[in-house]
Amino acid sequence: MLFTRYTFLKKMFWLFLGMSMLHAADTNTTSSTTTMTRIMPLGDSLTYDNTYADDEKPRPSSQRAGYRSHLWYMLKDANYTADFVGSQVAGQGIKPPFDPDNEGHPGWTSFDIAEKVYASLIIQQPDIVLLHAGTNDHTTAPSGIESILNQIDYYEENSGKTVRVIVALLMDRRDADGRIPIFNGRLKKLVDSRIIKGDDLLLVDMYNGARISNSHYVDPTHPDSFGYRRMAQVWFNALIAPYNKALRLFPATIVNRTYIKSISFNDAANSVTFTTELPNTGITF
Repeated sequence: MLFTRYTFLKKMFWLFLGMSMLHAADTNTTSSTTTMTRIMPLGDSLTYDNTYADDEKPRPSSQRAGYRSHLWYMLKDANYTADFVGSQVAGQGIKPPFDPDNEGHPGWTSFDIAEKVYASLIIQQPDIVLLHAGTNDHTTAPSGIESILNQIDYYEENSGKTVRVIVALLMDRRDADGRIPIFNGRLKKLVDSRIIKGDDLLLVDMYNGARISNSHYVDPTHPDSFGYRRMAQVWFNALIAPYNKALRLFPATIVNRTYIKSISFNDAANSVTFTTELPNTGITF
């Protein structure tokens, strides 16, 4: 299709009008919610709460909490009504009580999770997935995470439901593992590329954002309670931040996603910024 100057200006008019209408719409989700939000903590031992010591002398499942109990208390204090969901139950003996349901599987790689997540999604029907996986992959390629996200997309297509996925950059080990920054860099590129294509994803920085020092690990991989509380804070900050689903849908209403080159969302300002290329012109804006 040949783009004339008139076509270009018309596109700009509709872009301005659409953004004005979007700003006028009150569609933000704020820090407290009166509706129940189904949240699936998805991952491995860092989600379930399993340490190396548990491999030899396991604690009862009722005493496993990890970051989940801390996150539950934070959400409750913020009047955020959540329902943790998953096929696993761990932490039901913790006081104060919290919702112990989760989808954490100690020892599983991201590929293992990808094989099973679709069936869990069908049963659990989460609104939000908190994904921290890849610790057991021992690789620099996030291919398993890509498979998990593909399975979530497949579930959305077949069920007609939408799932917001909050993806965490891997936290480091007690003794720094040089593969993890490489993995995280590639994971960021993967998530960014999928956001451009329309996936409802948010990347959170568990690597730097959790600020877990090597003194807050109980073994080379797993944090202590203080470290898990720091992890919970990263999840909490993401969950209570303003979120406007309409922003994710808006760009595709004025331009084919094939031509979107970059995109960023500012939910607090209720705005989206993206660059696109006009086909057959070489013009980007």
